[in-house]
Amino acid sequence: SARLALLSAIHQDLNRPILLLTNRSDRALSLFDELSFWIAPQSNLYFPEPNPLFYEDLPWSQSTRLDRLRVFTTLAHYHLPGAQKPETAPVMIAPIRAVMTRTVPRRDFLKQTLRIKLGDHQDLHGISTHLVGIGYEYSNIVVQPGQFSRRGGILDVWSPADNLPTRLDFFGDEIDTLRQFDPTTQRSEAKLEGVSIFPASEAMPIAGMAEGELPYQLTERDIPNLYSFPSSLIDYLPDNALV
Repeated sequence: SARLALLSAIHQDLNRPILLLTNRSDRALSLFDELSFWIAPQSNLYFPEPNPLFYEDLPWSQSTRLDRLRVFTTLAHYHLPGAQKPETAPVMIAPIRAVMTRTVPRRDFLKQTLRIKLGDHQDLHGISTHLVGIGYEYSNIVVQPGQFSRRGGILDVWSPADNLPTRLDFFGDEIDTLRQFDPTTQRSEAKLEGVSIFPASEAMPIAGMAEGELPYQLTERDIPNLYSFPSSLIDYLPDNALV
């Protein structure tokens, strides 16, 4: 009964990323809900297992994708050069099958991350093509994470790491303004000096694969065939993390 109280005390004293493993997903969800009474919600993360069983040829749910990607993007800040680490380290709760499930290697995930600063010179079409390659879906209006839209010299993109989408205003090939906006009202929020756009899928084309080589959209079912090096959540943990 004292497990979560002890966990929150260790987290407060050490401020290190902590991964708590459980045997079943229902147990993980129960601990995740209870832990919200002990630590801040933004530091309490749930890392789910895939909805289908290993022999079922079914897609993952959108919530499963986003919850897993949120954990990856949070941990990526510990490995990206010059990136600002979270002020409060995350606590991640995961059933053991979620950790056993293969995922994109950490190096590939970091390599495919777009880091854009105000005043950068970027090719709008090139960024759009890259977003498709890392799992983003084109939409007329961005309404959820993992989508992007393009209107003239304006590019809207919603990274799974952010609570709000980001709007990139281009003046020629120069990024003139960077700002977040409310997707319901389209009103601008905070202005930004830079933004990191993380992959929106764990299944991405491997290096050297020609554009248009695959006749279908990649899904998480292709992960075992995409990456020769098996990787899991453990590979994303920083050196001082506790399990």
